[in-house]
Amino acid sequence: MSDIAVRAAEPGEELRLAQLAEAALGPDVISAREAVSSRLGTQLHADAVFVAECEGRTAGYAAVAERGDTLVLDQLVVAATDRGRHVGHALLDWAEGYGVSRELLRVRVELDGADQRAREFYVRRGYLERDGGLERELTHT
Repeated sequence: MSDIAVRAAEPGEELRLAQLAEAALGPDVISAREAVSSRLGTQLHADAVFVAECEGRTAGYAAVAERGDTLVLDQLVVAATDRGRHVGHALLDWAEGYGVSRELLRVRVELDGADQRAREFYVRRGYLERDGGLERELTHT
């Protein structure tokens, strides 16, 4: 398994991340690259977006937003070519650490009921069903 580096996204990466999301999620989920790029552009300036790199290429990203004492994971996308390499785990670790650094109490994920694979990933990570989503309390030491 290769090393995975996670870093904050930089302005100007919106189109590349939108292309990654479109390729990873397919045209049924992402109907227009411009809409995704526009949403990411807002997130890159208003919220936090973290990018995972593996072997010199973008392997995935996570977009988060603070809502009160909760960090909401808006998007976690892993390139199809990098699934099974723990990219999702690295991004989620980074997002959870960010939440701790911001002194937030929990992380919340809103999931479409049809996405069983994603649901199982978060449950394995200790997330519990709550109010139509999945949440995990953050540990502060």
